[in-house]
Amino acid sequence: MNILYIIGNGLDIAHHLKTSYQEFFKYYLTQPSDDEDILAMKKDIESHRFETWADLEMGMGVYSSQCINKEVFLKCLNDIKSNLKIYLQKESEKINLYTLKSYSNLLNPGLFLDPEPKNQYDLYRKRMTSGLSIDFMTFNYTSTLEWLLEFKSSPKVFTTGAKIESIQHVHGLIDNMMVMGVNDSSQISNTEYNSDIDIVEEFIKPEYNDACMNNKNNICESLIHGADIIVLYGTSLGQSDDKWWKLIGRRMVTDKYPLLVYLSYDEKKDQIAEPNHLRRWVMQSVREIKSKFDIQLNEKVLASRMCVAFNKRLFNITKVPQQTVEATR
Repeated sequence: MNILYIIGNGLDIAHHLKTSYQEFFKYYLTQPSDDEDILAMKKDIESHRFETWADLEMGMGVYSSQCINKEVFLKCLNDIKSNLKIYLQKESEKINLYTLKSYSNLLNPGLFLDPEPKNQYDLYRKRMTSGLSIDFMTFNYTSTLEWLLEFKSSPKVFTTGAKIESIQHVHGLIDNMMVMGVNDSSQISNTEYNSDIDIVEEFIKPEYNDACMNNKNNICESLIHGADIIVLYGTSLGQSDDKWWKLIGRRMVTDKYPLLVYLSYDEKKDQIAEPNHLRRWVMQSVREIKSKFDIQLNEKVLASRMCVAFNKRLFNITKVPQQTVEATR
């Protein structure tokens, strides 16, 4: 059985890293610049009050129409990226303060689920072949997964026989092929840039990966096609990554659909206070997935192919004793 985890920024936030868009932008506004183009861009971004990284990426696509030429646009984009690298390099060091206590949730995402969806998950899993291979697609630039899982470049095998095959950084790493951008040319408002090779290969994320010849698009497409279970965790399902959502959506309508486990975070959804609201919340999530993934299925049919849980942590971590942290420095 193959499980594919698709990981967003929620993973870092859950591990006390201030890597949200809002936290970075507060920092970015404090960074001095005497460049009028950069200052104008910052003012425009601030006026929109974006909430997620995908909002910023889509917002930059819109902002392209206000740039007098592509040089100005690329200068603005690279200023964000260069400041983001500095910010994330410092922030990501905080993960050293934590270590992983247990792999149980990772090896069995059914542990997250309430009784009814857990029964659905268990019945589905019984249909799968023995053995367990796990892959990750992460949209994060940080190496949080590698740190927590003590993962190098080769597969990590557990005593149970399960193994982690790979961790794919879809958007690159802080210091290696880091890309920020949109999903396709339709998300760039300045139509003069839609076919400009410099813009396309810098600002359209799938095109950037192809230009780098890193084979990342092909690898991730194969992982989605081969997954028996796909787990979504910590991602806002933003439009700037439509390629991946639509690819999953196309699989969900086939006879060999994967079970889709959606671990959603919404602090307003309190199951302890309002347990009788769970079914309506689940159906809201089903409708969200149906819309964003462009899935042409009846809601009830799609719900039978999904398991939803709210406000769960993927990893069980603990803080490292201070003397241990000091000894590793």
